[in-house]
Amino acid sequence: MPKTKKIDKQTVQLLPLGGVGRMGMNAMLLICGDDAVLLDCGVSFVDSEIPGIDVMLPSLRVLAGYKKKLRAIVLTHGHEDHIGALPHILRQFPVPIYSTRFTAALIQQRLREHGMEDSVNLSLIKPGKNLQIGPFNFNFLRVTHSLPDCVSLAISTPAGNILFTGDFKIEAGLRDGTVFDEAGFRAFGDSGVALMMSDSTNAEVPGWSGSESGVAIALTEVIAACKGRAIVGLFASNLYRVHTVVDAARAAGRYTVLIGRSLDRYVECANNATDMPFDKDDFIEAKDMHLYDDDELCIICTGSQAEPRAALSRAAQGIHPDLSITNTDTIILSSRVIPGNEKRIYSMINDLARRGAHIISTRTRRDIHASGHAYSDEQRALLSYVRPKHFFPVHGEYTFLQRHCELAAEFGAKTVLAENGQVLELTQDGVSVRDLVEVTPWYADGSIVGDAETLQIKAREKLAFNGVIAVSARLKFQRGTVVAKARALPSGVYQGNGELAEEIEKAVNRCLADVDVKTAPEKIDSLITQQVRKVCKRYTTRKPVVLALVEIDKE
Repeated sequence: MPKTKKIDKQTVQLLPLGGVGRMGMNAMLLICGDDAVLLDCGVSFVDSEIPGIDVMLPSLRVLAGYKKKLRAIVLTHGHEDHIGALPHILRQFPVPIYSTRFTAALIQQRLREHGMEDSVNLSLIKPGKNLQIGPFNFNFLRVTHSLPDCVSLAISTPAGNILFTGDFKIEAGLRDGTVFDEAGFRAFGDSGVALMMSDSTNAEVPGWSGSESGVAIALTEVIAACKGRAIVGLFASNLYRVHTVVDAARAAGRYTVLIGRSLDRYVECANNATDMPFDKDDFIEAKDMHLYDDDELCIICTGSQAEPRAALSRAAQGIHPDLSITNTDTIILSSRVIPGNEKRIYSMINDLARRGAHIISTRTRRDIHASGHAYSDEQRALLSYVRPKHFFPVHGEYTFLQRHCELAAEFGAKTVLAENGQVLELTQDGVSVRDLVEVTPWYADGSIVGDAETLQIKAREKLAFNGVIAVSARLKFQRGTVVAKARALPSGVYQGNGELAEEIEKAVNRCLADVDVKTAPEKIDSLITQQVRKVCKRYTTRKPVVLALVEIDKE
């Protein structure tokens, strides 16, 4: 639980609950006096890192300490690592939500999935408009990114002006006419910015991030050259890229097929809540692909990061119901490799190649992808517009934050390096790092949400690593003697050819023959566990979890 000491009403506190020092789960508490606003509310995906867990969430325990102060959640854009935790958070903290139109459409989809669409107060915000929440006055500055309707938050506070960039790049010529609001950032900089918090994802990458128009030229060329099916793996949220692929397919005389539920969701939102809807005549259903020649098809798939349940991963394993990879297919991976995903992505690529597909990725042709996050020269450009007095890098691994501080220092900003749980205080005198709050993530297992203890995270990891041996034992006491019959069921443990279970059963039966009717049940459980561990030592260095199920019959 965070400290709730009373602070001066001219002091602003910032508490990162996620996204600072580690990718994903972006969430920042902005606090002043008796008022708090949550800036973004994202999840982090764990894949197979923790068995049975879907996503990690910001600490609900920490948020509970601010429940009486929390006035609203203000969102920068619609990526899952910025909005994915909303259904779980809103169940316990039903505060108003503020977002742009496209982000709101994504949120409404997510809320419908959780049966919450009618219970949330969701209001639209527009760039150039102001929003007052307690002592905070928000203005919204348009930025470009890899999906529509993204904004930075220009916040006036009692301790000075704060800029919270959200994710951004600087790009012109996007399909929906979005333009990065350079004039707005310059004007906010002219008013004096006490603290700038900025996306650090690509701080280590030199130059500029590239444009979607450049990617369009490359993808048009690549898809036109495909002899069989063109299969494109990309981020489903990158609607500019999806449009680029659809245009390239049309130019090559191909129909587009969408495979992956998230693609369907994003395209639906694009049609309903953006100025760049798709033309339905460009698409055919996956079930109708057999009616067309291979050179008439362009397939867009989810799974560019080799997510286990995504379409491209399943196709690589030969288990997707609609997509079987053949030696006439060309796989085009129009996405970057997110740090940490390298091993599984290259494993998927190898599996696709084993099925005969020709692979084109950014390793062989870099111009088929452009990042949605600013490279170092773009970050320098924004720093030159804003000219902040203090700088706090966010949204990135620690080394990214460190490099971003170096960039900010070039423009005379006083830099602050902090991580999740470290409280920053902004006053008229400057910025300081104060308390350290325990912000251990919470977890979602389907509809169940809890902390590590509630969801038995350590037990899950132990089971996955060591395996489990269940032993059922029936004890029957007759005229002062005991007859024991045990059965062992190992799982996830080396068993030989069945010898492990047999030896455990014999050892447990021998041990239980010496107990008497007065032996406590917990003592019997302990004896069984000891015997299992002794036998297991001969088979493995692991220490399997032992589950003892004892049934006692007494005369």
